Amino acid sequence: MKPFSRRALLRASGLAAAGAVAGCATDDSDGPTGTPNSGDIVAGPNGAYAYDPEEYTVSVGETVTWYFASPTHNVGCRPGDSPQISLPDGAESFASYDDGNVGQTVPQGETYEHTFETAGEYTYVCIPHSRQGMVGTVVVEE
Repeated sequence: MKPFSRRALLRASGLAAAGAVAGCATDDSDGPTGTPNSGDIVAGPNGAYAYDPEEYTVSVGETVTWYFASPTHNVGCRPGDSPQISLPDGAESFASYDDGNVGQTVPQGETYEHTFETAGEYTYVCIPHSRQGMVGTVVVEE
């Protein structure tokens, strides 16, 4: 058997330590990015203009919960509110803000949920950050 070099030993020790620290950082979280939350999709993980995951798949009748990890974000899937929004024919539109108040955001640490009753692909946005690319998709399967 080949002896372990000092460099290999240090590299292995460093990787083990990094793994242990990473494990500690996510022990009490249930979100996609390790952010403590109670949602399926994280809005604004680490202050980013993004949804994590960007695409999420569910079955008809399932409820999706968005967790707002940072402030100044919302979820909008009302076609008249942004040209990037789309939803299947006959599907119910949804938004975390009141009708006509596209600038209304959800406080950090809060959640928003929607139950999907129609199969298809839903493209939603954070209205304040849609130009920065904060766009997500929920795919609903039969």
